[in-house]
Amino acid sequence: MRRNGGRRGRFSAFRDGGLFLATVFLGILIAAKLDQINSETYVGRFFVIDGDTLSKGEDRFRLLGIDAPELAQTCLRDGGSWPCGEEARRVLQRLAGARDFSCSGSSRDRYGRLLVYCSAGGQDVSSEMVSAGFAVASGYFQFSGEQAAARRQARGIWAGEFEKPSQWRREHRAADIETPAAGFLTIIRHLLGWNHG
Repeated sequence: MRRNGGRRGRFSAFRDGGLFLATVFLGILIAAKLDQINSETYVGRFFVIDGDTLSKGEDRFRLLGIDAPELAQTCLRDGGSWPCGEEARRVLQRLAGARDFSCSGSSRDRYGRLLVYCSAGGQDVSSEMVSAGFAVASGYFQFSGEQAAARRQARGIWAGEFEKPSQWRREHRAADIETPAAGFLTIIRHLLGWNHG
């Protein structure tokens, strides 16, 4: 009798634990979907300010998950200095020139910029910036694979030496520019592909 009760007890605890985890996961999916309802989406032509900031009319947008060199920032490559901030801007301009370029987000930073994920040609723009070596991954585990590949293949800023953009800003007192953290629900929506549509 003790043996049966022990097995049933373990099975019951396992089943209850599984139900609990399934309920938590379902709750996260529902919350992420509800957060998507509050999401704002913009399409069309954007003006590129730097490698991770855009504008459209009066609205400003900040790409989530990445931190690109600042416009005035330089990096070292082949024994010389090169304008990596300007090059990061050019890479984002090329991506933003796609006909189907769009950005969506649901929250703003303290400067009023909409925090967004953007897509162009079916590709995630933040991922493309990190893959090209013109931005570093800035949050959680997002884009870490892209960054590792860019570093391994010495693409963009990884072809030489550079200061992390956050460090460069601290040293040059660019206090009005910060790297926003993506919210948990935003990351879940992004991973599930719910940001665009």
